[in-house]
Amino acid sequence: MQHRIVFGAAIAVVSALAFARCGGSYSGPPTSPGGPATGNVAATVTIRADGRVEPAEVRISVGDRVRFINQDTRQHQPTTNPHLVHTDCPAGNLPVMSTGESQTTQAFPEEKACGFHDHLNPDSLALQGVIRVGNAQGPGGPVY
Repeated sequence: MQHRIVFGAAIAVVSALAFARCGGSYSGPPTSPGGPATGNVAATVTIRADGRVEPAEVRISVGDRVRFINQDTRQHQPTTNPHLVHTDCPAGNLPVMSTGESQTTQAFPEEKACGFHDHLNPDSLALQGVIRVGNAQGPGGPVY
């Protein structure tokens, strides 16, 4: 009998957690190797109405974050290279942004050049750039 009560309580806790996780609004990317969404927002990248990012290169310190603003009429999804897997700098991967929306990355945990692109338009050179964390040099890696 005691096993049934413990098992039932465990099922109730797991169900409550799953229900809470599925509902509600999206609050940004999950905590990733980039760390929690703390740290200074040290740079802003704007996706302009003419379909290009400005600036295409920003420099931040380790532990800082970057804000992306979508001023275009189309949706965009800033993600880090390489395209499809986005594994170079997971802290920089963001959800799809509609017109007028902004999203802030996680804190970048290490000195590195993090190339980024628009996941929805990966071939557009105008929507590619690099986030230089610390004194990182280099191109930021290829999109593919």
